[in-house]
Amino acid sequence: MPTSSKLSRHYASLMAACVLPLLVLVAGIGLYQSYALQRSIFPYALIVVGLLVSVFALHRVLLREIVSIFAENRTALRELADSEQRYRNVVEAQTEYIVRFAPDGRMSFANDAYCRLVGRTREELLSPDWHYFNSFSADFGSFDEIIGRVTPERPVCEVEEVGALSNGREILIHWTDRGIFDDSGKLIEIQSIGRDVAEQKLARQALEASEQRYRSVVELQTEFVVRMSPEGHLSFVNDAYCRACRMTREQLLDPSWCELDVLPPDERRRFLDHLARLTPQAPDASMELLNAMPDGVRRWLAWNDHGIFDSDGRLVEVQSVGRDISDRVLAEQARIEAEKLLAEREAQFRAIAEGVPLPITISAIEGPEILFVNEPARRTLGIEVGQIGAEATSTWEDLSRRDDLLRLLLKDGIVDAFEAGMTNMQGSRMDTLVSARLITQAGRSAMLAAVTDITRQREAEAEIARQRETLYQSEKLSALGSLLAGVAHELNNPLSVVIGYSSMLKEFSTDKATVGRADKIHAAAERCSRIVRTFLAMARKKPPTRGAVDINEVVVASLELAAYSLRSAGVEIRTELAESLRNIWGDRDQLHQVITNLVVNAQQALLQVPHPRRLTIVTSGEGDAVEVVVADNGPGMPETVRARAFEPFYTTKMAGEGTGVGLSVCQGIVIAHDGSIELDSTQGGGARFTVRLPSGKAETVPAPEAAGRAPPAPSAARILVVDDDADIASMIAEMLRRDGHNVTIADDANAALKAVRENGIDLLISDIRMPGLDGPGLYRALEQLRPGLANRLLFVTGDTLAPEIDRFIGETGAPVIEKPLDPQTFRRLVMERLRAMETSAMEEAKA
Repeated sequence: MPTSSKLSRHYASLMAACVLPLLVLVAGIGLYQSYALQRSIFPYALIVVGLLVSVFALHRVLLREIVSIFAENRTALRELADSEQRYRNVVEAQTEYIVRFAPDGRMSFANDAYCRLVGRTREELLSPDWHYFNSFSADFGSFDEIIGRVTPERPVCEVEEVGALSNGREILIHWTDRGIFDDSGKLIEIQSIGRDVAEQKLARQALEASEQRYRSVVELQTEFVVRMSPEGHLSFVNDAYCRACRMTREQLLDPSWCELDVLPPDERRRFLDHLARLTPQAPDASMELLNAMPDGVRRWLAWNDHGIFDSDGRLVEVQSVGRDISDRVLAEQARIEAEKLLAEREAQFRAIAEGVPLPITISAIEGPEILFVNEPARRTLGIEVGQIGAEATSTWEDLSRRDDLLRLLLKDGIVDAFEAGMTNMQGSRMDTLVSARLITQAGRSAMLAAVTDITRQREAEAEIARQRETLYQSEKLSALGSLLAGVAHELNNPLSVVIGYSSMLKEFSTDKATVGRADKIHAAAERCSRIVRTFLAMARKKPPTRGAVDINEVVVASLELAAYSLRSAGVEIRTELAESLRNIWGDRDQLHQVITNLVVNAQQALLQVPHPRRLTIVTSGEGDAVEVVVADNGPGMPETVRARAFEPFYTTKMAGEGTGVGLSVCQGIVIAHDGSIELDSTQGGGARFTVRLPSGKAETVPAPEAAGRAPPAPSAARILVVDDDADIASMIAEMLRRDGHNVTIADDANAALKAVRENGIDLLISDIRMPGLDGPGLYRALEQLRPGLANRLLFVTGDTLAPEIDRFIGETGAPVIEKPLDPQTFRRLVMERLRAMETSAMEEAKA
């Protein structure tokens, strides 16, 4: 190829060869025009000469230049061939596809890579019959559209074209097209360089898909994903962290933003220390931080950090995955606070539960299992924490009661005063009241129960019930006593009449048959009188009075009182009463009550056995003591009953049949008399009560005959008899008139006061119970009317039960004769009263 200097020379010679003849030619033409009018040949000759010279000069220059050019061209062609060979070697060695084609699709160049791509030779591709798109099974699009991609202003463009070769292979080629235009801007050729990017695109697509999946995973995470420099500047954040910070990604990735600024000072120091511990050998670590978020909210975040180091081992970035654990931390703090509060409350509960004297338990409903017991529950019921199943319910006497309690508890959540029987630690039965609450203990449904031992309360209630029954019985006895007082009062008057008149009939009759009949009437009346007196003695409400008591007489009176019930029960009575027993110093009525109680108990016991039924009473004297034995052949008593026989209110009888106080009262009376009472009994062997009483100061009681013998009669006296019962008054008046007394009768107290005012009276015999003004009223009236006469009163009464009468008699000391009247005793007492009055009058006269 010619150099630039050579070309300059050739051009200069060529210019000189051309310019000189042209100058000659121009000069000749000028001369011609000048001499044309002169018709001279010289211009023509000059022009011809100029032309010849020009031709010759041009020939020589051209010839020389052509020779030079040919020589230079051969050299240039040789150099061009070498250069082209080098270019072709470079082009053919490329893996990219290189082609040139005209706008009509005819190819002018194709490298080997392209030939291999389309499977054609270069000759086939450069053949005039071959078109660029013949290599493909389908068009990439309109050829005009492809040609139109390049313009003179933008001669280069890039495009990716997908297609298939004629052999069916699918290809994806990235082309860089350069348009070659002429001076007018017309497209002459297109030179294209392409490379197969199918695998790259697939790899890129896979990478993009992978990246998209990664980004989707990262962006869809509720956890925070960030990358940060050690100085706290962010290079990546996911959406979750943006939402948490309530900031955009641009704000967070801005260089002015620093993550360390959201950490409190203490937390910042902790985080920097944490980063300092990351090494290439141990790049992973975790920690929890308290962040002061931009929105002002303080949040706890847990981070898993991974350090990224350069080749020198310097930390360049930290990739972190975090999550908001504020709820967990707050929940943990709340749990700790709750546990602390729970522990405090549990301690308070334990203090309260242990301080309560009642047994308190907490048991799981399912299982069941004992979860808590206080010391009283442990000590009383013998249960412990951890007992399960039957062991946990062993204290319940009846498990069905526990089931009933649970049903009520599960229904209402609260149960109070539930009655149930339980067994204490000693194995004894307890009556209890259970108050229960449904609670949750350690995540399980449980029953909190407080147990109240009401055994003593039940015993007290039973005792109260027995006492109430005793009171009821006492009230019945009191009512019966009041009724008996009225009955006795009503009976005493006719009995007094019968006894009085039968005694007088027996005394003054001369007919033996009449005397015999009168004696029988008198004996029957006396028996009735003794029964009435016994009733009155038992029902009398007065303080005990001690005196000489014949125990045999008490036994006889008791048997007479119970004679009917014993006889109707078919009980055979045997008595062995010792004679000449020493008297007992005691209260006759109380001792009578003892013997009567023992007789009645024996009679009731004998009803439980078949005939023969025997009751034996034996009295005896031994030294200074008197002994009474009451025995029966009844069912007897087992040891358990015998041991408690004298306990107050203890009874084996059905409700309403006994009070359980009889034997205890007997024991009390006997002990009060310095005596003792013993029981000897076996089951099926009958019962034997032995009463021992010390003998008293009194001598032997005189025989009834001696007691009833009338003393010598005093002188006749004026006697006023006051009684609302005319038969009694007449009978008393007749008895006293037979003794020679002047007797006047008054039917009430007012009539008596009138008689006292009008007549002189030596002795006034008055009934106590009278309508209107009664005996005490008469006494007080006589004290005002004639004070000395009040000492001349003798009262007769058939009612000694009234407390006001007892008080009156005790206050005044007035003598009282109880109805029914025994004529001999009554006459003797009247005579003694008159004799005492005469003796007192004589002493006053002497004085």
